Amino acid sequence: MQSILYSQARNNLRSIINNVCNDVEEYMITTKDNNVAVLISHDEYSAMKETMYLLSSKKNRDRLLDAVDQIDTLQFSKKTIDL
Repeated sequence: MQSILYSQARNNLRSIINNVCNDVEEYMITTKDNNVAVLISHDEYSAMKETMYLLSSKKNRDRLLDAVDQIDTLQFSKKTIDL
C-alpha cells in the first residue's frame, strides 16, 4: 500500500486510478488534518464486500471453513456435472 498526501493524489489522480485498477495497487491518502482514506479498485471492493457477506453468517462461515479443511486434507470427492 502506498501512502501519499491529498495534494499529491489530487495532482496525479488519473495515474493513481490507473495504478489502482490495472496493477491492483492500494493508496492511503492523508489530508493535512490527518484524515486518512484508502483508494482501492471497484473489483477489490466488491470482492471484499462479498467475502464479508459470505462470512457474516456463522452457519455459512462454518460450512466454508469445513470445505476449505476438506480441500486442504484432500478429503473431497470429484463429481462430473452434465450440462
